Amino acid sequence: MGHASQLSASVLEQFLIQARLTKAVASLRLQGPNSRLLGDLHILAFRMGAVLELAGLHVRDSVPPGGTPVTLTLLLGEEVLTLESTLLSPATDETGATLLRLAWPQEPARLHRRRDVRVAAPDQSPLKVRVGLEGQQLDALLVNLTETGVGLAFDKPLIVDLHATVDIDAELPDGAILHCPGEVRHLTYLEGQDYPTRLGVVLQPQEDTDMESVHRFIQARRTDRSQSFRKN
Repeated sequence: MGHASQLSASVLEQFLIQARLTKAVASLRLQGPNSRLLGDLHILAFRMGAVLELAGLHVRDSVPPGGTPVTLTLLLGEEVLTLESTLLSPATDETGATLLRLAWPQEPARLHRRRDVRVAAPDQSPLKVRVGLEGQQLDALLVNLTETGVGLAFDKPLIVDLHATVDIDAELPDGAILHCPGEVRHLTYLEGQDYPTRLGVVLQPQEDTDMESVHRFIQARRTDRSQSFRKN
């Protein structure tokens, strides 16, 4: 199980500034009987001690009522921030888009390392995938999955050129399909392991690649894992 650290107000402010400037990936897990996930969000603005404003709500997503308790998850580089809050009444920007407003959290925000928040599967078990590589179709395990890349493990030694193209086919536990080409960026051989060849692959979605369901799955898993950290 991973470890989380609580953030001071000054460190939290710096983190939020960086997240706002880089439009870091944010998601909201609504708590209660109608629990659901709102993904593909980002911080538009915040006032320390007062309010957080999030943009990016999909038109098809209904606006949750004020007072709904939520968990906010922010991904910035290798770090994952989570905080507990409640929704305020929404606002709109100059284009008429809905902005979600969060009350300032009463409890300290918590920070995890992204490697502690793997999202390969609900129980963190690797997923079986098919990988197209240099004309071959190979079985592999998907041992890590983020918005930009995957970690693959093969049960036999392989010689793979860096920057080689691979095609990945996987069904995620919630039924979402990951079908996407990628480029090999890292190659590691672990002597004595059942799956000794490890590839780090950067995903390269094409125009017709549907990544939205994959991103939603990742955000849901990251939020759920972060919540489990707080309970331990």
